[in-house]
Amino acid sequence: MSQFNIGSKAFIAGENLEAFRRVKLSAGSGTQVEYADAGEAFIGFTAAKALAGEMVSVDLKTSGRTFKVVAAGAITAGGSFYGAVDGKVSATVSGSIQGVVLEASASDGEIVEGLLS
Repeated sequence: MSQFNIGSKAFIAGENLEAFRRVKLSAGSGTQVEYADAGEAFIGFTAAKALAGEMVSVDLKTSGRTFKVVAAGAITAGGSFYGAVDGKVSATVSGSIQGVVLEASASDGEIVEGLLS
């Protein structure tokens, strides 16, 4: 049976996950997610914190909206961001540009608004 989702979808957390971090599908799974690391593609952002094995809502990657993202360090407002470790975003080039932050971040762990490329 096929399904259709717009916006967000529930998945099983494959590891402990923090809110507003990039995630990817776990290898060989269509129901479990884990952090997308530096340079890795992602399917969306966690909407809340979840422990491994719990259900987690993922705001699916799409255009036409903004997302809360967790910075891995300083990023200038209007600056491009790339994937960083543990699902964070960074100004450090790693893979393709994934988006632009609409407000500056000053330090690791700061939550800012981002727009996907």
